[in-house]
Amino acid sequence: MNSLILKPTGSHYGGDWSDTDFVVLRDGEVIGRIMLHPQGPQGQPWFWTITTLEQKPSIHNRGYSARREEAMADFKARLLALS
Repeated sequence: MNSLILKPTGSHYGGDWSDTDFVVLRDGEVIGRIMLHPQGPQGQPWFWTITTLEQKPSIHNRGYSARREEAMADFKARLLALS
């Protein structure tokens, strides 16, 4: 799998976005998002979701994590499991 890059959503799309909202890029294409979600489960405020059109939407392609780094690791693990 090619490497994944986390980039602030505002710097990718332009406009006024939260500094805790990120797009996940693979080969320059947005394949997901990771963001701090104010209504996330206690102790797991970071929401991640895989949005690439290569994958059918599924409740298994998203989740919550305790830290942003964990959200990226969980995102990557799920993406690898789908491959």
